[in-house]
Amino acid sequence: MKIYTALSKLTLLTFLLMAFVVTACKDDEKEPDPQVDNNPIVGTWQLTSVTAETAGTLPLLTQLPTVAPCYLDLKMTFKSDNTLTTADCPVAVLAISQLAPVGDGSTWKVNGDMLNLKSGSTSKDFKFTQTSTELTVVANTQTDATKPAVNALLKFKKL
Repeated sequence: MKIYTALSKLTLLTFLLMAFVVTACKDDEKEPDPQVDNNPIVGTWQLTSVTAETAGTLPLLTQLPTVAPCYLDLKMTFKSDNTLTTADCPVAVLAISQLAPVGDGSTWKVNGDMLNLKSGSTSKDFKFTQTSTELTVVANTQTDATKPAVNALLKFKKL
C-alpha cells in the first residue's frame, strides 16, 4: 500500500510538473504593432476641382464633366497603414488612374513635399501642398508628345 501511495504522489507530482512546464513554455513574443503613419494626409479627402496649372494648357479638362459627371464626388481615403482607397465615382478613378496609380489596393508614402502613390509595380511621385483642410496634388501630364508636359492641379477638401 505504501508503494501505491508513493507512486500516486509521484504520478501527481510529475503531472503537475509537466503541466507547469507546458504552460510556462508558451511563446511570449508579442506580435509587432502594425506600422501607423501619423502624417496629416491621413483621412478622407473629396475632390473639389481639377484645373490646369497654366490656363488653357489642358483643353481636355473641359470634357471631364461629360466623361465623369460624378468626378466632384470622388473621395480618397489615406489610411494610417499607408493604404489608399477610393469611393463614390469609379469613372473618375479610372480617369485619374491614367495619370496616377490610384484605386483600391494602392499605397501611399509622403517624403517631404512629395507624395508617392503605388499600385502593383507602378509607382509615381507627385508634388503636393497641404493644410489641415485642403490638399493640392500636382499631376504632370503628357497630352502631346511634341509639346512639353503640363501640370494638372487636383484640389481636395478634408472631410
